[in-house]
Amino acid sequence: MADSLDDRIQRLLDRDEDLLASPWQLFDDVREASEPAFYSGAMGAWVITSYQLLHDIVVDPETWSNRSPTATYDFRNPVADHAAAIAREPDMAEAVSRFRSRNRGRVLNTADPPEHVRQRRALNRAFRPARLRALEPEVISVSDQLVAGFAHRGRADLFREYAVLLPMVMISRMLGVPELELGKFKGWSDDFAIPIGRANPSRDEVRSYIRSESEFEDYFSAMIEQRQAEPRSDLISDVANAEVDGEPLTHEERITALRQFLLAGNETTTTLLANIGHRLATDHELRDRLAEDRDLVPAFVEEALRHEAPVTGLFRVATRDTQLGDKPVAKGEFAWVAFAAANRDPELCPMPDRFDIDRDSNDHVAFGYGEHYCIGQGLARLEGKVGTNAMLDLPNLTLADDHTYNYMDSYILRGLTQLLVTFDPFGGTLGN
Repeated sequence: MADSLDDRIQRLLDRDEDLLASPWQLFDDVREASEPAFYSGAMGAWVITSYQLLHDIVVDPETWSNRSPTATYDFRNPVADHAAAIAREPDMAEAVSRFRSRNRGRVLNTADPPEHVRQRRALNRAFRPARLRALEPEVISVSDQLVAGFAHRGRADLFREYAVLLPMVMISRMLGVPELELGKFKGWSDDFAIPIGRANPSRDEVRSYIRSESEFEDYFSAMIEQRQAEPRSDLISDVANAEVDGEPLTHEERITALRQFLLAGNETTTTLLANIGHRLATDHELRDRLAEDRDLVPAFVEEALRHEAPVTGLFRVATRDTQLGDKPVAKGEFAWVAFAAANRDPELCPMPDRFDIDRDSNDHVAFGYGEHYCIGQGLARLEGKVGTNAMLDLPNLTLADDHTYNYMDSYILRGLTQLLVTFDPFGGTLGN
């Protein structure tokens, strides 16, 4: 007998490799069964695949709180259970205590109005358009240096050698982290992603996650103090000195914002760049068309975001009794707003499974929508554009014969973990 819809959702939560690689049929089937929302007992949440219904939820923070975006409360229990045991380890007791204290606060992607409005007003300046325009030459320079490292070989793992490094180098520079410590920085970022989309992390993983949070706070507390005394023209100075109507951010708000910038500033953009590289390496007709007309690159990046959103979905929790269409929803129930599914809603665009850079409009929600629209979307788009041009400069880029498809171990953060390609070797960059 075929698996039920909820059985398949359970497989997604259990990180079934086939569903991580291709959840699209599952999303289509949920949409067909929704009328207009489907409640998954396996997930403990309403699964929202409709673009319109998702829109209605995310623009109504008074009814749908963002305070638990990456998990239902039930799914947080394994982390709490492991933390209780880890707290009995002498060298981890203080770190666990700090972890518990930090996770009571609400900052940016865990905050609702009016706190969220205040925080966004204070931090929007960090990603202002003028700063991004000034950054573009540096993004291109870093990209050129990365390409120069493998251009002569005619072969590369574009995931490891490019997609991981470009956003990581850029966000580390923006935060003022010396590049000699890039490995530590990447380790923190990987650990911060451990609880996201993974229902049952191991005790060792939770220990690493808690330890990284403490190390990150210690490191950046000192940097915040330095930047308050001697501000520079950098992201951490903006965060350290941000205020609204004369009121500064709290220490917890500063540290949590920086932690979110680190994770969002590299993990999701890495996925975008890997998806871009895969598309160019497998669709040679499109690759050649873009190479001949670089003005099409921005539309290509937007379609890459729509077609395979780096963040599959996030949670909202009902603050009061409400309805999803004609379905009653009780206060405290969760909804999983599946951005990746909504981006392939036929009501949003015709033939949604087709990758088409010539669409008349592309109102995707890969960066979210409304109150929590991604604060760093401008930087991600810039790096996507620069990365596309860099990969188009790899002559005859194609997928390597020994490439295998491996995906991230998360049902929320979806993306490749390697991208083996070949191309005609050359001695340096060709232009960006």
